[in-house]
This record gives sequence, structure tokens and C-alpha cells, in this order.
Amino acid sequence: MNHKNKILNVGLLADSHIASKYIFDLAEWGQKQDNLKIKYLVVQRIKRPNKLYKKIANHIKGKNLLNIVQNIGFTIIKIIESCMLSKNKLHGDHLKKFDLKLIFKNIIEIKPIVSKSGFIYRYSSEEIKKILNLNLDVLIRCGSGILRGEILNCARFGIISFHHGDNTINRGGPPGFWEVYFKQDSTGFTIQQLTEELDGGNILMRGHVTTQPWYLLNQANLYLKSYFFIKKFLIELSNNHELPKIINSIPYFNPLYKQPNIYVQLNYSGYLVSKLFNSIIDKYILRRSNSWGVAFSYNDWKKIAMWNSVKIQNTAGHFLADPFVYSCEKGNYCFVEDFDYNLKKGSIKVYKLYETRAEEVGQAIVEKFHLSYPYLFEYESKLYMCPESAENRDIRIYECIEFPLEWKLKKIIKSNVSAVDSTIFEFENLWWLFTSIDSLKNGDNCSELHIYFSKNPLTDNWEPHNKNPIFVDSRKARMGGLIIDEKKIYRVGQRQGFYQYGKSLSINEIITLNKNEYIEQLITEIEANFFPGLSGTHHLHSNGKITVFDFVKICNINN
Repeated sequence: MNHKNKILNVGLLADSHIASKYIFDLAEWGQKQDNLKIKYLVVQRIKRPNKLYKKIANHIKGKNLLNIVQNIGFTIIKIIESCMLSKNKLHGDHLKKFDLKLIFKNIIEIKPIVSKSGFIYRYSSEEIKKILNLNLDVLIRCGSGILRGEILNCARFGIISFHHGDNTINRGGPPGFWEVYFKQDSTGFTIQQLTEELDGGNILMRGHVTTQPWYLLNQANLYLKSYFFIKKFLIELSNNHELPKIINSIPYFNPLYKQPNIYVQLNYSGYLVSKLFNSIIDKYILRRSNSWGVAFSYNDWKKIAMWNSVKIQNTAGHFLADPFVYSCEKGNYCFVEDFDYNLKKGSIKVYKLYETRAEEVGQAIVEKFHLSYPYLFEYESKLYMCPESAENRDIRIYECIEFPLEWKLKKIIKSNVSAVDSTIFEFENLWWLFTSIDSLKNGDNCSELHIYFSKNPLTDNWEPHNKNPIFVDSRKARMGGLIIDEKKIYRVGQRQGFYQYGKSLSINEIITLNKNEYIEQLITEIEANFFPGLSGTHHLHSNGKITVFDFVKICNINN
């Protein structure tokens, strides 16, 4: 059979026809695709008590008083956070349940043989035949149990499962809790093909998103992102009819995480209360907020001592960020984002740089919407700028008419897209566009790096890279500048911190860049330790003569 022309036959394995919004959405989406169909719902028929008092009795059976208190405490935390989450426009229905019978006409029930521990599920040959008769290409696990035996081979590509956590550092549950508790910068998810080995499935994809400030919000964001990528996984599988290359496993060194005990619950609750209290004090009493600044050094980026750089003075009620340096016969100039706290938007400002000071030249580009990241490039002996205009949902290019302050809009190269920190450069006879796109329209522009290419930078016909998104990783995906150093090109990546935008930087040499492959090698990481009292840095650029970078600290926004 020629599988290339065959519609991918997909099934969902669940514990019930009542499911979360994420499973319901996946099932509904699967009915509308051309190259794949999610036709079957396979329900694990596990005997559960129907009456509430029996459920409660079973839940507390065999547990001591401390366990019961811990369960009650964590339930209270979830109730409080679910009330908070219900007001969130994007995640308000995170805990709601939906009926899959509204979608599936074909529902097959199978009864597992459950181990004494209650964790491992096996199936008789009779039950296995029910699944084999469906002739599935892939079965998506959306239910419970550690699956063992022939069920793992009931579909051509096996059983695909999520792990809602980075399984190199976090195994167990509850999903999304421990990353918040440990204040980890990112929360991971894993897509894997299940095998007989516990926690040893074939890893097909890993992704990382920025950790949100509290448990259920973090979990909702994690589920939303991971289910988006299982859809992308299925689309690619339906097109290629082969699984992606297996990612190498590494040793796991942490414990198996479980429901937090009373001590952890109290610590976590204290953290939430103090976070709320501090934010109120900062916002309404001290009027403190993140204030970015820019500094420069008359040195190549490899030789600078950042602590010995010259700061450009912010004006009252403004901050500066995202610097790019440009040298010409008129002198050395720095283009920056100039953010106005009162207007709540940025524009592009220019400074002339001298060895020990910076002189303000004026505003280069001002729009009704926010502008930042004034990336500069030359094409056919003309100077162009591609500033971030995500608020206007486009990627645009301005042409310099009279350097450095007169610019005009030349071309909108992408429309109806939330893309940030777009960077355009020429490499091996093609023009490349690196940008970070909010694929889910959930306000996350920091997790995905997308690459496009064309023969002309002023076109609106950019072709997507074969591997898009190149990274799903909030620790490095978002652009923080670009360095072209002789024949080498270095991509500057931002690292997002826990509840912190722009924690640190990485500088990565681009090793391979073509239409089908992208490989980069980490050269160094830059932490925000070069000036006193900093909390982050997220941008660096150098033209070989001068290096510019930014930094952030919390201070009174009126100063």
C-alpha cells in the first residue's frame, strides 16, 4: 500500500466520553482535517463508584490523617486558583468538562486488567482485537494508566503520549505545579511514543514555555501549548507518514514528584500572598516598575568588559531598550526603542555615540502604535529598518531617506501576524527572516523561533523554513539581536525568567542554515551582573567597532 496517499487514521484513548476542553478541541479539530481523521474514541472502561460518598470513601481508604489533610489543603488551593482562573479570557474554561459523544459516532470500550498497584494497565487478546480492527495509524493517549503489553503495538505508529513537564528534570505531577514552586524559568512538555520502559518512551519532541506565576495558570498555558503541538505533530505525520527522529535520552536525577505535602503547600501559599502584596506596594505606593536602559562600549563584542561601558541617560518618564549601532561617514549612531510610560508605547529614537558620551539626535520613526527593536540592514546600497510593530500585527520595512532621522514606509512584508524582534540578513545568496510568532494568539511571543527565506528582502512572499518552528523554547527562541562578524553570523537569543521578561542572553554561532536545516552552537551566556541592582538583560548588538546592549532594573518610573 502507498501510505503517502492514505488519510492518517487516528484514535483517541481516554478514560471516559467526558473530557477536558483540550481533548474535546483536539477531537473536534480532527474531524475537519484533509489528510487525517480522528475517527475513533477508545474508552478504557474502569470501574469507578458513581455515588459521591463512595468516591470519597475510596479516596481516603488506606490513607492516614496527614494524607487526608494534605488532600484537603491542595483541594483548597485548586478551588481558590480555579476562581482566579475563571476570570481569565483565554483560560477561563480550563477545568470545564465536555461530552465527546457530541463528536464521535464510533466509540469503542475496552476493559483493562489493572495491576494491584492500580497504575499498570494490560489488555486481553479479545480487547486488543477490538483496537486492531480499527486499523489505526496512531493512537493518542489522553487517559490514565501505565500501558503495557500488546496495546503498545495496536497502531502502525504506536501510542503517542504527552508528558506535561520536561522529563529530563521533572517527572510525576501535578502538571505545572513544581515549576512554579521551584521558580523555574520554563515549564516543559514532551511528546513521546510509548514503550514498555517506564518513563523511557521514544522522545519525539520537547518544548519549553515561560513558567507562569501560579499553578493553575501555568498548567492551563502548558496544556494549551502542548495540545497545539500535538496537532502540528499529526499534520506532519499525515504528510510524511513517518515519525520524527528520536531525541536522545539523558539520565533523570530528580525524585518522582507527587502531590505537595503540607509544608510545600504552606510555602507555596505564602509565596502567592507575598507576591500579591509586593505587586500592590510597587504599583500603587512606590510606583516602581521595570525600567530598561542602554549602554555602549567602543570595543568588539568579544573584548568588552560590560561593567566598564557607558550608560545612555534615560529621560524622565521614559526608558530605552533594544539598541542597534550603525557607523557611517557622519559618525557612529545608536537606534533604540524609546518607551513613554504615559503613552504606553515606544518609538524609535537616535543617539550619536562618542567614546565617553551619547548625544540625543531625535526621533526617527513615530507611529500611532508601539515600535521597538529597530533592526537595520543594507540592500542595494540603501539603508532599511525593520522595527517591531507587533501591536499593529504586521512586519514592516522602512527606507532611510535622509540619515538618520528621515524614514518612510517601504513595504509591509507580513500582515495579520503577531511577530516580534524580526531580523533580516543575507546568507549564501538568500535573504533570511528570523522572527518569533505568537502561533496560538495567547500573548506568547517568546517561545517559538520561526525562519523564512526569499531572494529579495523587500518582498511579501517569504517562504517558511521546513523545520518551523525551529525552537519551542522560551529559554532561547526569541531574538535579542544579531552579530555579523566577518564570515560568521551569531544569533543573540533571549532567556525568559520566572515571572520575568528578559532575564539573560545567549550568543549562538549559526553553523548550518539552509531551506531544510538549521544548526547553531552556543558560544556564551550573558547574565545581568555587570551593573549593580540589575534584574535582566535581553539585547546585544555589535558592528565590530562598537557594542551596544540593554539592561533592566526595578525603580520609580517617574525618575
